[in-house]
Amino acid sequence: MSLRIISFLGVSPALGTPERPAKPTTYAFKDENGEEKTYDGYVFPEALRQFCGPDKYDSMLVCVTEKAKTANWGVLEALGDPKIQAVDIPTGNNTAEMWQIFTIITGHIEAEDRVIFDITHGLRSLPFLVFLFAAYLKAAKQVTIEAIYYGALELKSENNGLAPVIDLSEFVSMIDWVTASTQFVETGDARQLSQLLNPNSDRSGANKTAADTLFDVSLATLLCRPLELGIGAEALAKDLLEAEKQQPNRVVPFEMLRQQVTQTFSSFVGNLDGDTEAALQAQFRLIEWYHNNNRIIETMTLAREWLLAAVNYKLEGSVDIDNRSTRDALSKALWEISNNKPLRDLTEYGKKIHKWPERRQLIAVWEEVRTLRNTLDHAGYERRAPNPGKIVQKADRAVKSLGELAKCWGLGNS
Repeated sequence: MSLRIISFLGVSPALGTPERPAKPTTYAFKDENGEEKTYDGYVFPEALRQFCGPDKYDSMLVCVTEKAKTANWGVLEALGDPKIQAVDIPTGNNTAEMWQIFTIITGHIEAEDRVIFDITHGLRSLPFLVFLFAAYLKAAKQVTIEAIYYGALELKSENNGLAPVIDLSEFVSMIDWVTASTQFVETGDARQLSQLLNPNSDRSGANKTAADTLFDVSLATLLCRPLELGIGAEALAKDLLEAEKQQPNRVVPFEMLRQQVTQTFSSFVGNLDGDTEAALQAQFRLIEWYHNNNRIIETMTLAREWLLAAVNYKLEGSVDIDNRSTRDALSKALWEISNNKPLRDLTEYGKKIHKWPERRQLIAVWEEVRTLRNTLDHAGYERRAPNPGKIVQKADRAVKSLGELAKCWGLGNS
C-alpha cells in the first residue's frame, strides 16, 4: 500500500518577477497530536513535502497544465526529489477535459493505496473534482483517503501571517454515511452502517447498542423474519437517537440519515400478540418494501405466510403463530376451494371461507402467490420454469392482487 500525494500547481508565478520577487508562504499544519507545525513554501507542495517527511511518502504526483508547468514547476524541480513527478493535465475548460483529468489522475492510483490530496492551487472547480476522485477511489479501488489539504492563503491576515492548513477529508465521510444509509434503506444490509456507527468495535455504549440493533434488523430483513423485524424496528429509532448524541460534530448529516432510516423501518413495527391488525398492516408494508426493492424471493415468501395469517385473523380475530396445525388446516381449506371441492366435503374452515363474498378474489391471489413462491423455491430446477423476466411480471401481478385484497380487508394501503 503506497502513500501517494496528488497535488496541483497554479499559473501565478510563485517566485514573483525580477522586479517584484515573492516571499515564501508559511503554512501552519496540525499534526496527529493536534500540535501546530509550520513550514515554508513558494508553492504549497513544497511545504507539504516537509510536513509529510520526504521519506514517508512513495510519490508526489504534481498535476500541471502547460502554463502552470512553465510558471512554477521549477520550484519543485529544484528540490531534486525523484519522488516528485510532474503529471501533465489539460486546463479543464470543459467537461471533456475534466473527464480527461479524472482519467489521468485515477490511472496513477493503485488498489488499496493511501492518498493525500492537495487542493490549494489550481482552478476553483478542483475541490469538486477531488471529492469525486475520493468517492470513486474509495469505492472502485478500496483506497484510503489520508487527507485532503487546503492551504488557506486568504486567512493569513487573521492568523498572525500564517496560512492555516485545513484538512477537508472528514467531509468525504458524508459520502460513506449516505451510501451506507441508502444501502440499508433499500436492501436491509446494515454492515456498512454498523461499521460507521461503531468504527472502534466498542464493547459497550450507545454506538455498540445501535450497531447491534442495526445488525438484528438487517438480519431479520435478509432472512425474511417479519416478527423479529417488528421488534427490532421498534428499538431502532431509540437506539439510533442515542447513538446520534455520541457522534462527533463532524457527522452533521447523521440526524437526517437517522430520520430516513427510522422513517423506513418504523413502518414495519408490529406485534401479532398485541395489536394483530396493526402488525398485519406493518407486514404488508414490508411485502411492498421487498417488492419495491426487487427482493422477489422474500416478497413471495412473506406474501404466502402473510396471506395465511390474514385469513386466520379474519376467521378468528387473532393469529396463532405457534399452532402449525392451524396454518396447515387453512392451507388445506384454500387448496380444496381452489380445486372446486363440493361445499359439503370442505373442512370447517373451508365452509366458512366459501361464504365470503371475496372468496374468488382470495383463491385467485392464493394461487398466484403459492405457485410463484414454489417456483422460486425450486431455483429454476424445473423443465418449464418461467424465465426471470416472466417471474418479475408474475410477482408484479401477485403483489397488485394481494394489495387489492389487503385493502378490501383493511390491512393494506387505504
